Parts: sequence; structure tokens; C-alpha cells
Amino acid sequence: MAVIQFITRRLAVAAYFAAVLLPVVLFGYDGRWFGAAALETRGRADLPRRLTPLNLGQLDAWFADRIGLRYPLMYLGTEFHLGAFGRTIDRQISFGRDGWMFWTEDGEKVPSAMADSRGRLRFTANEIARVEAGLLAMRERYAACRIPFAVVLAPNKQSIYREFVMEPGADERPSRLDALLTALSPAARSIVVDTRETIRSAKARHAPMRVYNKTETHWNELGAFYGYVAVMDALRRALPLSHPELTALDRYDVRMQRYAGGDMATFVLLAPWRFPDEDVTVRRKAPLSLPPYERPNPRYFIARNPNERGKLLLVGDSFTNGVVPYLQQHFGELHGMISTSVDGEAVARLRPDAVLLLLVERNLEILLSPHVNLAKTCGG
Repeated sequence: MAVIQFITRRLAVAAYFAAVLLPVVLFGYDGRWFGAAALETRGRADLPRRLTPLNLGQLDAWFADRIGLRYPLMYLGTEFHLGAFGRTIDRQISFGRDGWMFWTEDGEKVPSAMADSRGRLRFTANEIARVEAGLLAMRERYAACRIPFAVVLAPNKQSIYREFVMEPGADERPSRLDALLTALSPAARSIVVDTRETIRSAKARHAPMRVYNKTETHWNELGAFYGYVAVMDALRRALPLSHPELTALDRYDVRMQRYAGGDMATFVLLAPWRFPDEDVTVRRKAPLSLPPYERPNPRYFIARNPNERGKLLLVGDSFTNGVVPYLQQHFGELHGMISTSVDGEAVARLRPDAVLLLLVERNLEILLSPHVNLAKTCGG
């Protein structure tokens, strides 16, 4: 009996260490995760050239990206959080009703209170004055350069589909953006293109087809189309544009189809199989044959249209990608920069016919940031 206890105790210890060390033994071998090819959420981290206390984080990321059984372990972690507790593994995602997901406005709080949706997120008086001064400074400088300029605001998904994130019957209080626009002077307000009402109208007109997908952070192609319509309405007041008829939806085929899930389900929660969704595509009935984008660097691309003239500089966050195929129809060159600010030196170098800064509503704080080389915008 003592011999059996001796053996079983050591077998238990050996099994424990085997389970713990197996991912290390299989270092560099990811294999396939359950029922699918490897799920890559981003490029793998590189091994740091030198090992110093300052780059230990990069070393940790390099190791985590190559540990054996990575995908099965990610799968089990997701199942544990979602299956056992019904909660997300990312504090910036909030579950709504009927399978809807929302990127929160206050991701540092656990649980998220969705403060902006509840009308509790506000700029201070000092911050509003800073936004006002910044917008007026841009207005004055771009007017001196004779370059039309606008700040385009894309809605948070919860601003359009509030009914899936707030309790039924909850009071609809003004959002931070509503309060900001009310406080701004007419001159500063005229710089801002608020796309919310255009997209809300489209939501009602096209239901049950959606302008945002349930599991996606960004607007879908139909939502981006109506963002483009709002931008074109603003641009037409400042400069002549070709083919205004392309802002009519009857020029496009609009289709809805099921898909595995958007970026929140796939790249953040790592569980697309749990969240089936529907996507909406918008395609021209008379397709254009255009060259592929040129990409001088990962955050800068050039979309060319040999059939048109003029040059547009579009700067902004990831919501800009959705409107590019539509705006490209009207400009010979569309220069897209994924950035939180417009660099005056870039404007001076490119000499565009118009400049747009496109930001999603939750990124309004960017309007508090100092301008980059604003004095150099006109060049010379």
C-alpha cells in the first residue's frame, strides 16, 4: 500500500509539471485551433535585439506569441469567461441585448457604466474653451490657405442603437457631443460635420437592415455610405465635385448576409463561433476599375482614380477606412493618414483641395490636443 501511495503521489506531481511545461516544450508550434485555421489578431512581436530592463515587455510579447498550444489555451480562456461567467475578457466591450456588443466610452471602469450613453460624460468649461479655441485657430489658418477643412464625427454605435444598450424606458439625456455642440460658437460649430442624424435617418429607413453590425466596432458599408453622404453635403458647399449622383443609393447594390462575427467577436473576444452576425455590403452597379492603394508606410495610403481630378487629404482613426471607397470616386488622389491630428507640414507638402479630420465620437478628447505644425499649413 505504501508503495502504491508513493507512486501515485509522484505521478500526480509529474502530471502537473507535464501539463504546466508542455506549452514551453512546444514553444514555436501553434498548431490549429478547434475547427479553424490559426486565428491571428495582429502581427507577431519581434524578438528584441538587446535584452534590457526597458524592453522586457517586448520579450514577454515575443514569448506569448510563440508559446505552444496558444490557440487551444486562448479558446479555453474565452470559454471560461463567456461560458461560466457570461462576461467579456476585455473591459472595453459591453454586452447589450439580443447579441449586440458595444465598445464602451469608459473602458477603464469595471464594470463599465456607459457614462456617455447615460448623459453623464461631459467636458469641463475649460475643456470646451480649449476645443473652441482650437477649432477657431484651424478655421482661421485653413481659410488663409484657401483649403476647405472640416472635422467629421462618426457616431458611437450606441448613439445609433441606444435601445440595445440602455434599459427600456431610460431617459435619453444629451450626450457629451450634444453638450459640446450646444456650447460652441456658430463659427466653431460650422467646422464640425455631425453625421449622427443622417445615419439615424438611414437606420429607420432601411430597418431591419442595419448600419452597424452587432459584433463590429465600426459602421458597416451601409453606415459608412451615409457617413460619406454627410461629408459630401459639407464638401459641396466649399468646392465643386464631380458626379454628385453617386450619393444616391440606387446607384449601388445593397445586400445583407450572415457571417461569423465582427472584430469584437473575432479579434478581441476570440470567439466568433459564439456570436453569429449579419453584414451589409454596398457595391456600385457600374463597377470602377481602379489601381490598388499605394502604401508608403502602414499608416499612410494613396487611393488614386485616373478618371478624376483633385486631391483630398483624409486624416483620422479607423473609421476613415469605411468612407474611402466612396470618396475615391470623386478625387484623382485621396491621401489617407491614420492619425489623431493633421500635420500642417503634410498639408503644405501635398497641397490638397480639401482636408478632413474624421474621428469617432468616443475620441472627442483628441480635439483637446495641440495642433501639429498648424502655422506651416500654407507652406512657403
